[in-house]
Amino acid sequence: MSEDTTPFAGLEQNWVTLIAMIVVGGLALVSLYMGFQAYGNNEIENAFLYLLIGISGFVAIGYSLFRSKPVKEDKLEAKEKDVITTLECNQCNLKRVRNFQRGDFIFKRDEPCTRCEGMMVITRIHTREDKKKSSKR
Repeated sequence: MSEDTTPFAGLEQNWVTLIAMIVVGGLALVSLYMGFQAYGNNEIENAFLYLLIGISGFVAIGYSLFRSKPVKEDKLEAKEKDVITTLECNQCNLKRVRNFQRGDFIFKRDEPCTRCEGMMVITRIHTREDKKKSSKR
């Protein structure tokens, strides 16, 4: 039963923490009330002490809310990008596009040209654009 949690002001707290914050808040309110009563009776030292305790209680509650864990949300998963490599032959200007392979880099002499048997050079590595995005441009 110690793992029962409830969302509270967008945060996740267990019941013991919530009860402790309510008790501290109640004591802080009582302390502030007594401080104003003491100030009205010209008991400045007591008023200062009660007001300091009351303000400290509210600061402790604020700090507790600030330091508490947020409610766990589903993490967004990164979309799988389709990375492609563009190869060009310098002799016959043939262009070929293929999927990216580990070890590809720009200006790498990669494979023979299918048209003239010259070496094809990687000139571009990029992600494939979606049809939806390309139609907006």
